[in-house]
Amino acid sequence: MSDFSLKHTVTVHYTGSFDDGEVFDTTQGRTPLTYVEGNHEVVPGFEAAVLSMEPGEKKRVHLEPCEAYGERRMELLYTMPTVEIPNYDDLVVGEMIYLMNDEGYQQLARVVKVEDDGMTIFDFNHPMAGCGLNFELELLSREDYTEPMDGGAHA
Repeated sequence: MSDFSLKHTVTVHYTGSFDDGEVFDTTQGRTPLTYVEGNHEVVPGFEAAVLSMEPGEKKRVHLEPCEAYGERRMELLYTMPTVEIPNYDDLVVGEMIYLMNDEGYQQLARVVKVEDDGMTIFDFNHPMAGCGLNFELELLSREDYTEPMDGGAHA
């Protein structure tokens, strides 16, 4: 078995902002982000931008929605009669809540509208879907990735 790795573990500092300048996340003053290239741990445009960087390099990038969390999709809006929702009085418009899907898994949704005698609308789009994102990046390191000792297949 070769010691050559096609994957790398990268460590990066970043500040992410929307097009209006509002910062939505940063690692400045905190632990930098570490992830494995090619494992889909970050949005595609972020990974592509870092892939072309050398350790110590800094740069700014703008990501279109298709390179980040995708476009907003109308089919991810779900409407149901408010009276069928347990404790609907506790729902707050704009709040993120977990709802059970048809397969029995919880999914995060934003409450869009609640009408006591009408319909409630939930949005299952990612909160940043449809948004252009800006990142200030600083690549701290890129090292060969090694599989964890307990992460392999077992006989």
